[in-house]
Amino acid sequence: MTKKPKPTPKRKDLGSYLWRGGKRIDIEKEEDVFTAKVESEAELNSLCSLPGVKEVRPLQAKQYRVYVEKGRRDKAMADYRSKDISGIAHHAYRPQDAANTRYYLTDQIVVKFRPEASKESMESILSEAGVRVLKEYPGEERTVLVQVMKEADMNPIKVANKLAMLDDVEYAEPNLVNRFQTFYRPRDSLFERQWHLSSWDGLELSPDADVSAPEAWDIERGKREIVVAVVDDGFDLDHPDFMGEGKVVFPKDYVDGDSSPFPTSEMEDYHGTPCAGVAIAEENGSGVVGIAPGCAFMPVRFPFSADDNFLWEIFDFVGKHADVISCSWGPPPAYAPLSQLLIDKFTELTTSGGPRKKGCVIVFATGNYNSPLNDPDNVSFRWLHPVYGLIDTYGPIFNGNTCHPGVIAVSSSTSQNRKAAYSNWGPEVWVCAPSNNFHPIDDQMRVPGQGVWTTDNERHGLGFSERSQFTGDFGGTSSAAPLVAGICALILSANNNLTAAQVKEILKETADKIVDDRPDIVLGKLGGTYDATGRCNWFGFGKVNAARAVRRAKELLGEQTGISEMSIGAEVTGRLDKSGDAKVFKVKVGDGLNVMLQGAKGQDFDIFIRKDAPPTTKEYDAQGIAASPNENVSLGPVQPGDYYIMVRSYRGSGDFSLKLKLT
Repeated sequence: MTKKPKPTPKRKDLGSYLWRGGKRIDIEKEEDVFTAKVESEAELNSLCSLPGVKEVRPLQAKQYRVYVEKGRRDKAMADYRSKDISGIAHHAYRPQDAANTRYYLTDQIVVKFRPEASKESMESILSEAGVRVLKEYPGEERTVLVQVMKEADMNPIKVANKLAMLDDVEYAEPNLVNRFQTFYRPRDSLFERQWHLSSWDGLELSPDADVSAPEAWDIERGKREIVVAVVDDGFDLDHPDFMGEGKVVFPKDYVDGDSSPFPTSEMEDYHGTPCAGVAIAEENGSGVVGIAPGCAFMPVRFPFSADDNFLWEIFDFVGKHADVISCSWGPPPAYAPLSQLLIDKFTELTTSGGPRKKGCVIVFATGNYNSPLNDPDNVSFRWLHPVYGLIDTYGPIFNGNTCHPGVIAVSSSTSQNRKAAYSNWGPEVWVCAPSNNFHPIDDQMRVPGQGVWTTDNERHGLGFSERSQFTGDFGGTSSAAPLVAGICALILSANNNLTAAQVKEILKETADKIVDDRPDIVLGKLGGTYDATGRCNWFGFGKVNAARAVRRAKELLGEQTGISEMSIGAEVTGRLDKSGDAKVFKVKVGDGLNVMLQGAKGQDFDIFIRKDAPPTTKEYDAQGIAASPNENVSLGPVQPGDYYIMVRSYRGSGDFSLKLKLT
């Protein structure tokens, strides 16, 4: 990172800005709200009874938002900080001239020291700043989470800005509380069929609106060793589509602090179950099926209110176990850059994270407000809040999750291959995926498009279809994102040698270039055609195509390993140039297999066959080693799966042909 200049502002100016993700944001205090840290029920009661306090709402663990009458904010904060209560209170802030973006402080700061800083210097800096170290981030060298103590005599923003000016400090940022909203709004049911996987010509339905799932499944249905993590609000793990040997792995509940991330009706945790179903619902003969039914499912429940450190903890844990991470949530239209801590964590995960150490594929939904993802020049943007109705955002808009260069940002197309009216947009969109449709600011205005069928909460929490384990009312970019995440899992199931960056590139190379040349129904903008780079604001590089993506992954596997694909009834020819040469072929078998090899006269070629891995001359399920160029080997009945066939020259060289048929 380039050294930034170290200005020396006056103490009073230290609280006029904050750093976030390397961006300086000028801020101002909110007039009618502040935050308070509460350690006990007695403190909460005292907070609620303070003069001028109108309402107290939970923000995250031990952290509350306090709404006060106009002009009584500072007195209420001073009362809460009094010796009788000994409470911690901080102002809430917003970017200057941005009325609908709000920053909530904790009493913590993330500090990263420069490589040349000595241990003595770091200890001295922290001591003089009046902070204490809470943790060191493993894998984030010289990066610590610190708590601001009373000795600092400054709020966390001022302490962070003072630290950021020191030569030995690379960055210092407040550990802000992030507020998220799910990207789904229920809509009426249309048809009880999963058109997004395999479409047809119907009402408000185009036959090419799907992602070509059956064609992809002919090649790959997902392997258990590939883990898809869905980070969301709760999961009905009693659902039959989440059952199966080895299906659920590494479950985690960051709300209750246990390993049972079930939803609760009190919290209205209805969102995670349908998201997960789109990605990984098991193929079990009933109900729905996910795009990657054979893959493992890592359910991770978290509250949609989490500070930077909390999010770091979540992604650090998930990134150790998951190959793909699906996130169907994010900020509303606001200026919400990621902290530098999370920027660095996402970069680490997408480059070297995951159990394979080849990078986690991180997928984020773009959101449902028909909003730009990055508009520094926004003057006013109107959007619909699910509770408070129409809201105008003034000032810049920036979605830090989807704008991270390692992340796959996913928008929505409709069952008619058009832009979903609600789908957020911008050059940061990587691909789109089919989902439902609704009007982004008028829920009474009808727009064409079918909903997505997926799993629903019947026994736990709320659902979309009453007394049903399945729903056809799901959608939003909340459905598009796990669909892309599941396709990424299919890609890795087909070729686990790929890096996360290669998976992202495969999506780009194999996407369908759907076009929508009509103006946006709200803003009147155009964005559904592609530029010279093959990209457009609405669809990114196009709509994901699972079949083409999986085929490309297999092609790369062959290039990487020298293994070629074969199919039953096929015949291939080749040449072995010297004794010891070998070629390996792979075929998917469901019953029995007969392999016929014909070689050049006078040569001695052998066959070795093995399930699930390339054979060797010592490890094989079947062999043919007659002293001749011709072999015939039969297997059957066999367990369905992938079989590898090696043709090896025991002696001599020459051409050969290989034929496969079912027994």
